Amino acid sequence: MKAFIIVDQNTGTLRPTDIPAPPAPADNQVQLELIGTSINPIDPLVAKGYGAPLLERKGPGARITGRDAVARVIEVGKGVTDLRPGQRVLVAASPRTGGTYAAIFNLPRKCVAPIDDSLSDATAAGLGYAGLTALQALAAAGLSADNARGKLLCINGASGGVGSIALVLARRWGATLTAVASERNQDWVRRLGADQTVDYRDPAAMAAIDADIILNFAAPGDNHRQNPLLDRLLRRDTPGRAYVNTTNPVLSSVTDKGVVGGLATSGGIYLKKRLAARRAGIRYRWVLFQENAEQLAYLAKFFADPDTPTIVSDIQPLKALPDVFNDPKGPPSPGKGVFMVEGV
Repeated sequence: MKAFIIVDQNTGTLRPTDIPAPPAPADNQVQLELIGTSINPIDPLVAKGYGAPLLERKGPGARITGRDAVARVIEVGKGVTDLRPGQRVLVAASPRTGGTYAAIFNLPRKCVAPIDDSLSDATAAGLGYAGLTALQALAAAGLSADNARGKLLCINGASGGVGSIALVLARRWGATLTAVASERNQDWVRRLGADQTVDYRDPAAMAAIDADIILNFAAPGDNHRQNPLLDRLLRRDTPGRAYVNTTNPVLSSVTDKGVVGGLATSGGIYLKKRLAARRAGIRYRWVLFQENAEQLAYLAKFFADPDTPTIVSDIQPLKALPDVFNDPKGPPSPGKGVFMVEGV
């Protein structure tokens, strides 16, 4: 069968190839046929060994990557009673549980959620991994559909995949939104519902951000030691302040120092920051992606609403996946670019 694999961890290059089809799904697994997929910024990094001591339990070697998919169920393993062959599903998998860049692949049941006809293939192809990360970041900040209305929220890195999805969710929930993005992506975040936009290159505008809750999806500077948005939050004296960071140093520390040393180093950074924030009355959290079928089902229903803005900015055939994946500039922004199996 056709698949895209990483052969050499030194280069992280993605290549098309033919490999044997996977065996029948094991207990609590689902076998899936790919309809469409996407690239997340972490994918090319993991391909080059980023976080490998923690993520690559089977060691280096030829492997399938990919975190997202919309797919069709081929077969279910023992213990899976709520899915049936032929059913479309939304997919989100961590680097630890297997990849989606193959014509057929097996994943644990917790990585998929059934979807109905109202959710398009293109939206579903880019929704899973980034959507769960966004939803889990909002939850870490204490936000939900029940309590977000009127809250002052700033999303840093708002034009990326995770930021775009978080922006759409928070907009629908009623939060007042400041979106930090590059100048060229200001129109994109406005279309998604931002009340105010800020160019991250404008120090005065960054210093004037009025928000009690900050979600940081942008790449950190100076090894997480400098954080002007957190510094500004520390200077505010308002209740309910929270800071959530998805670009934390856990995987980079593990890459450099191994599992034990890396977790100890990143844990020390986290505890120091969390204690300092707590003394100032701020809820401080790091978010690491977790598979969650229930949250996937929520995202599938939410983005099936025809009034929900699309988070897909580009649709290409699956054969274009390696060229975009191997581009040193990374996946294009804004939003999500997706790659669809032709003729499905």
